[in-house]
Amino acid sequence: MTVLDEYIVRAAQTLRDATASDMDALCHDISDILKPDYTPARAWACLGGGEGFSYTKSDLGRMLAILRLRREEQDRETYGGSGLLAITQHIRQLERANEDGLCGDQLIAVYEKVDSIYANYYDSYADGLSGYSYRGYEPCLQQTELRMEKLKLFRDEELRRLRIAEAQAASVSMVQNATASASTNIQITLETTFEQIERLPEAILSDDDKTLLKGMIGDLNTKDKKKRNGTLGKLQAWLADKGTDVFIAVIPYIAQLIQPQLV
Repeated sequence: MTVLDEYIVRAAQTLRDATASDMDALCHDISDILKPDYTPARAWACLGGGEGFSYTKSDLGRMLAILRLRREEQDRETYGGSGLLAITQHIRQLERANEDGLCGDQLIAVYEKVDSIYANYYDSYADGLSGYSYRGYEPCLQQTELRMEKLKLFRDEELRRLRIAEAQAASVSMVQNATASASTNIQITLETTFEQIERLPEAILSDDDKTLLKGMIGDLNTKDKKKRNGTLGKLQAWLADKGTDVFIAVIPYIAQLIQPQLV
């Protein structure tokens, strides 16, 4: 759960059942961490004049609306370009049902809207769910969370397939570029590639993953074509989940290594 998600959950719950002092405290917390967008003008005026100031329920409602708008913007940036915005929006609808404490017919309506889209699209979606003619209707927190987890899994699988396809396309492009420049004297050594891997920050690639990556690259240096192709396939799939920085660090050497096999 991100900081943004945490504040959204806390704000929604506080609006439902907390005291005025709890609302004021949470508003101050949000304003201190995420200012200035979340702080109303009258708060700045009071604080500037040394006056006391207390947030109201309407202030918290406004902050919650801004938090949700910011989360929508982040979702568009993260998933809009990969065609996964719709499934993300349905995940958010289920999350909001939990955040707002929906129950009974209101929660069933959310279930029916989401189920009608995914029950006939993913074979495993209906497993374990109540409603939509699966089993008796039991709208509850656990059923909402189960739907969210299923949709997140489907989204991750779609994103993984997309990254693998992009990595494979990039690999082909790199190989083509290497072939086009085969007459040059530029040589990328295994040692240089390993140095590039070691320079990657821990936040991008852990020490264990660096060791694993160097092992797979070393396994490409074999005359056994079947073994090399198998290792290359595994390496491409592995790289697809590791991000652009890792891919850029190793693909020149891989392209150079397999280029003679393609010309």
